[in-house]
Amino acid sequence: MIMSRTQKKLTKLIQSLLLVVGLVHLMALAQTPEKITIKSHTPQDYADIFSGRYKQAPVEITGFLSFPVGQGKFPAVVIVPGSGGYQQWMQDGVAKRLNQAGIATLILDSFTGRGVGETATNQATVPMAASVLDGFSALHALSKRSEIDINRVGVTGFSRGGVVAMFTQDRRLVQAMGEPALEFAAHLPLYPGCATTFDKPTPTKAPSLFLMGGKDDYTPASQCLAYVDRLKAAGANVDSKIYPGAHHGWISDAKEVFYLPRVQVYSKCDMRIDDAGIIRELGSGSSTVGGWSAFVDKVWKSCGKSGAH
Repeated sequence: MIMSRTQKKLTKLIQSLLLVVGLVHLMALAQTPEKITIKSHTPQDYADIFSGRYKQAPVEITGFLSFPVGQGKFPAVVIVPGSGGYQQWMQDGVAKRLNQAGIATLILDSFTGRGVGETATNQATVPMAASVLDGFSALHALSKRSEIDINRVGVTGFSRGGVVAMFTQDRRLVQAMGEPALEFAAHLPLYPGCATTFDKPTPTKAPSLFLMGGKDDYTPASQCLAYVDRLKAAGANVDSKIYPGAHHGWISDAKEVFYLPRVQVYSKCDMRIDDAGIIRELGSGSSTVGGWSAFVDKVWKSCGKSGAH
């Protein structure tokens, strides 16, 4: 059968439409995250990590892994939620954009596997060191995936997750994992809580950038700027940027600034991690020697307060 010129144009149009539909379908598939199980542990403090005691408290957490369109070894970013836990905007607003830029993503859920919904109103429920260890566990899990270029994996996180992005740069923690060649290639903490810092930081050579809000009254930028200076003095490749009008959580999908009266704020505290990995609050003298929960209770009574925007 001989097609007319109009029929040929129509056929080409249909073929083009089918091609577009196929590409859209592939992109949709690429943005559907794969839920994976990650083996981790629940240390009480960094001394548990340095000593290896953390291995006595195994736990399984979950993560949401998504890839760009195509095949090959992709760079990747581990995304760590804050004290509110996993939220959909992290996939839709952050992971999806990275996927479209050719970067795989793994969003952690550190809370569900530990039977916790959030830590914003009670930070005693999950030790901060456990979340940091989860970051390393995620990197280990990605090293087992053939689709990932393990030498090009960065880490970012929000608030509590920003602490993970910040502390996974410490070389002593990297070495304590028993895989010294396995470390993050870049660190991007977003409005991290810098009330707790390493007294003597030992940063890796990976670049790090702190992004903070000038109007943040939850995890104020001033504490982080002081720590950035100490990191630089220790030889870190680190920089910082403050967005003057931004409040806490500025990267989320919130449409307006609102006040959370029950969140725990520790911005008046000064907690330092010593060479042994023990956390000590300088004002009260409290430490994590007796466990994380008891420590948080004492620190809360000493220098904590409620409520932030």
